[in-house]
Amino acid sequence: MKPRFQLALDIVTREKAKQLASSLLDYVDIIEVGTPLILRYGLSIVTEIKSLVGEKKVFADTKIVDAGGWETEESLRSGADMVSVLAGASFFTLQEAKEVCQERGAQLVVDTIDFFFPCPEKMKEIREVNPDFLSLHLASDAFQKGESWLEVMEKSPFLREGGYSFMVAGGISAVSLPQIMKEVSPAVVVVGSAITNSPHPEEEAREIRRIIDEFEF
Repeated sequence: MKPRFQLALDIVTREKAKQLASSLLDYVDIIEVGTPLILRYGLSIVTEIKSLVGEKKVFADTKIVDAGGWETEESLRSGADMVSVLAGASFFTLQEAKEVCQERGAQLVVDTIDFFFPCPEKMKEIREVNPDFLSLHLASDAFQKGESWLEVMEKSPFLREGGYSFMVAGGISAVSLPQIMKEVSPAVVVVGSAITNSPHPEEEAREIRRIIDEFEF
């Protein structure tokens, strides 16, 4: 099965987010309403984006770290089909979020942006929760300081362990994607600023789509 292509809408205005979601809909499989966008406009922006994209999945990158059941429920009520919980959250938070997702027919993403070093007990907890996707995520701050996605992810105990449907995110572009595809074989490829900051976002999205569609596992 070919990886899915997720467009991340992060540090953009409401109007720009809607425009990008609408104009790039033919190229992408999942629209991500990023954490900065949710912080700026609240969960109402999730509802607005969902109303624009119809049957396409909407991922609310909520990065839940407490009140797992309640916050997951609120995100799903707003129209999200997928939500994220931080890997470093307590087992109870992770478990509650997964239970609500299962009840609502939604998908849980556990985001490793806060967790890079081996901790056997935490890894066991995440394995038990069995998220739909495990996001290998390079922080934007680290990317802007020159960190390489693959170099950082080499430290990730999850990448070495395997056995997950990986989502890859953080500073990914058409230039870096082919090597990441080869090394990780991801289930979901997330691209944000390479598209949203481009003067030609449609061309960038088309090229990412081409790389994904032509890749041979």
